[in-house]
Amino acid sequence: MTADAAGRGDPIRPLDVVVSCVVLFVFAVAQPLLDLLGRNAEFFLARSASPIDIVLLSLLLTVVLPLAIGFAVLGIRKIHEQTGRIVHGAVLAALGGVLALQIMELTPFRDLPTWSVIGSALVAGVILARGYFRFESIRSAGRFAAVAPLVVLGLFLFTTSVSQLIFSSSAIAQGASVPVGAPAPVVMIVFDEFPVASLMDSEGNLQESVYPNFARLARDGAWFRNAITVHQQTEDALPAILSGRVSPDNKNPTAGDYPLTLFTLLADSYDLHVFEAVTDLCPEYACENSTRQVLTPIDRWRTLIDDLRVVAGHLFLPRGMTENLPPIDSSWSDFSGGEGSELDMIARFQEVTYVEGRLVPIDRFIDSIEMTAGEPSLYFLHALLPHVPWEYLPSGQVSLSSSVAPGSRSPGWGDDEWLVSQAYQRHLMQVEFVDGIVGEVIERLEQVGLYDESLIVILADHGVAVRPGVAHRRVVNEATIGEIAAIPLFIKRPNDPGGVIDDYRAEIVDILPTIADMLDIEIPWATDGVSLFAEGRPDRTESRISGTEGTIVFGVDGSEARSVASRKVELFGDGGAFGLAPPGHADLLGRRLEALVIEPTRGVHATIGNLASYRDVDKDAPALPTWIRGEIEASDPLDGNIVIAVAVNGEIATVTRSDVHEDGVTRFGAMIPPDALVDGPNEITLILVVGVGAERTFVHLSE
Repeated sequence: MTADAAGRGDPIRPLDVVVSCVVLFVFAVAQPLLDLLGRNAEFFLARSASPIDIVLLSLLLTVVLPLAIGFAVLGIRKIHEQTGRIVHGAVLAALGGVLALQIMELTPFRDLPTWSVIGSALVAGVILARGYFRFESIRSAGRFAAVAPLVVLGLFLFTTSVSQLIFSSSAIAQGASVPVGAPAPVVMIVFDEFPVASLMDSEGNLQESVYPNFARLARDGAWFRNAITVHQQTEDALPAILSGRVSPDNKNPTAGDYPLTLFTLLADSYDLHVFEAVTDLCPEYACENSTRQVLTPIDRWRTLIDDLRVVAGHLFLPRGMTENLPPIDSSWSDFSGGEGSELDMIARFQEVTYVEGRLVPIDRFIDSIEMTAGEPSLYFLHALLPHVPWEYLPSGQVSLSSSVAPGSRSPGWGDDEWLVSQAYQRHLMQVEFVDGIVGEVIERLEQVGLYDESLIVILADHGVAVRPGVAHRRVVNEATIGEIAAIPLFIKRPNDPGGVIDDYRAEIVDILPTIADMLDIEIPWATDGVSLFAEGRPDRTESRISGTEGTIVFGVDGSEARSVASRKVELFGDGGAFGLAPPGHADLLGRRLEALVIEPTRGVHATIGNLASYRDVDKDAPALPTWIRGEIEASDPLDGNIVIAVAVNGEIATVTRSDVHEDGVTRFGAMIPPDALVDGPNEITLILVVGVGAERTFVHLSE
């Protein structure tokens, strides 16, 4: 059939129009998107998506949307044939281009300039559309491919990890009653993305003045200083913690895939108050009134569609066009909520839906702790802290700063050590906030009279690597063991004097056997862990952690974590997150300006981008302007990066270093300790620091 013949008689039947749009949409859009989601069931867990939501979304992508496009094109052709042919060709070319982009991402062509990639994809799409109109064989192949929606839909619903969310019963059959010989209240908190080195000094001891509440737990219980996780990912680590078994591959963190956990063990004898963040490990019969908050259908679909839009952007756009998209590896949901200006951050902070993502479950958990008559209680919380985004000050207020950490090259870090150190500072600030949460839990337990008699277990699921040149902050390998594998673990036994620092190689699979030992319970299934208080606990001569790069085998002496802690102390000193300064300048922190000889401005000009934020500070506000930022201009080219001391109300509060961005502009940013600010107006003075040590000179930077 020639093009002229096609133009005269148009052999494309109405059914061909619809089928061509449906088939190409399914191959170009639905299949790759559902394939990605099918391999990451946590996407749906994090949004409390019901089985109906998942099925409807898959139908929307494989049937509803492609049919709507197909019938819309057909309708236009019915109204005006020539316009319809043009629209039909444009749709086929666009979908063909999307498909070509994904194919090019699998080849060396992906490294071409962005517009070259887009242009090549468009050419491929046009060729495909032209071929469809010109050759009957292509149209015939399209008819045979009309089964594609059903095939893609079936594969997604029945063969991917999502199938467990759809078809597994949420109310797992209740097991037999397990006797509890020594019942006691159990309080268990699993923090997220939390290396133990963040709590330690260079000798491997707790920084008690910085983290007084963790120090309290260590005095009243046992600190397992050498504890590790066995998985780098939350969806594997949490099941291992709660089941006492190393998690197998291809399992979802649900009660359907893990029917034997701490929750099912205690369900018959305990009142369970369980607050899960991204998992569904507690079955309905045990946690029907205390599991994760259930969103309304409208809220579920709003967040689902909004986040799906971001995921689709990362999946379908060329690499050069995804840099400004919100990252999809920093959290499990609310991807687009992580970006924006300072005013956007204030608005997000005040939005209930955003706050409920992290803080409200913690408050609900603390409020649920109370003295009750009858059966004892299990209080369990998976807290999404100090996990990124690092936005909280030690007080729990938000720092008004960009949510993208300095030095970030998501999902890893760039090579600029100073910028990555500033990101590390934000992590440590949030760890101090976590210490405050631990203090609130202890205070609540003491208020209701449960502290002494409770079994308290506080740990993390895994750590995080914050160092220059790390390709992925959560991927464990030989270089990141000390940051990702080594985690905090504190256990306070009921009515025990405590005060133990235990260097035994504890693993997260030991948690359940330890709790069972303390409560005098015989676990009715085999575990991979042991009780950490058992007299005959086995000697461990090697450690293992599994991740996306395979299983890493390492020693048991804990040297990896101590090495990370030593580096941290070199950067920040022993006083916490606000001791950061460029090398050789930490001694300036806290100095009064009148104690320095400061020369007049000489050819260098600074502009503070958020100066207005300091004209009327409310120290009780939910957000504080602790991140100061600005630009540097000089009459002569600057010789590399410069050191800037930031004085607040006459005292140097922080010292930072400038950096030259890709646009050629020299910028700086620094974190001001909240204690340096006062209510009302604050005077900000910028000082250029030239040289090091006794040879330093100081120059005013005009604003």
